[in-house]
Amino acid sequence: MGGSEVSTQLELAAIFAAFVAVTTLFSFVSIGAGAMGGGTPDGAGVYPVLIAGGPNLAPVGTITGYPPVPGFSGTRTDVLTFVIANTGGEGAVDLSRATVTVMAGNYLEVLARSEDLLPEPGTWTATLPRDGDGGIPLRAGEECTIRLRLDRPVPAGETLTVRVRLPGDLPCLITGQAGAPAAGAAASSPPED
Repeated sequence: MGGSEVSTQLELAAIFAAFVAVTTLFSFVSIGAGAMGGGTPDGAGVYPVLIAGGPNLAPVGTITGYPPVPGFSGTRTDVLTFVIANTGGEGAVDLSRATVTVMAGNYLEVLARSEDLLPEPGTWTATLPRDGDGGIPLRAGEECTIRLRLDRPVPAGETLTVRVRLPGDLPCLITGQAGAPAAGAAASSPPED
């Protein structure tokens, strides 16, 4: 039994030594290739960083919250609406590719996109029509209402932050308080389409 353990350890040591030798040889070849070209290439030793573009979306107004039970002006809310606008100058953006995240106190939820106008718990929807490919185009200068329904109600008065992020862009941040709808809005239930 003792001989096979020693043999295994020697095999592992040989494999490790071969790995170190090949890695070292590759490093010297890479450095030599750089030196033959006249020096170290620009950006050597720097990792590539992908920088997000500016946000193409901006909030219009604040978050409006609705209680979980229509007609009940309780102390909790789970349905939220807000308006965003496309401020980018390059044409339409596809809202169907957006990621929507809600943060409130110790509550954090990434919502799934819903095809329904009235979202189910844990989902969000846009009021714009879909195109033939299932996308939701929001043209430059246009506004769109986003509705979302939290997986669980949050206390009224809780400060909420909603992040709407398109791929490759900085997120659009909408901050407000959960609770009763804004002045002048119907206090009993979320808007119907």
